Amino acid sequence: MLVRAFRFLDPARISSDLPDRLHALADDCERLHRSSAVPATVLSDAPLLQDWAPVPTSDGVRLAGYVTGHPVHGNCPVVTTPLWWADPSGGWVRSLSRFYRLGACAGDGIVRTAEDRG
Repeated sequence: MLVRAFRFLDPARISSDLPDRLHALADDCERLHRSSAVPATVLSDAPLLQDWAPVPTSDGVRLAGYVTGHPVHGNCPVVTTPLWWADPSGGWVRSLSRFYRLGACAGDGIVRTAEDRG
């Protein structure tokens, strides 16, 4: 029942890289717990997300926008993995996969996904 409503809960959907991603997320959580500042070297290597807007999904809030310098996707439109933290001053976010530097927001609009439309 829960898996039908929240597909991300299905153990069959666990990707082979999920444990590594979770370990990196936990390490960043520990660093942010000790100091709320993200090291400049981490942010300088982070992809830049421009013209972004929040995307509420059943597995969390994501951002849709145009990324530059992504290590896998290069420069193109993307939707991030679910977000875990956001800089209160709006300079960065940490998704399940990585930090992103935030450029200009696309506006106050929220992108609605098909699952949100019912």
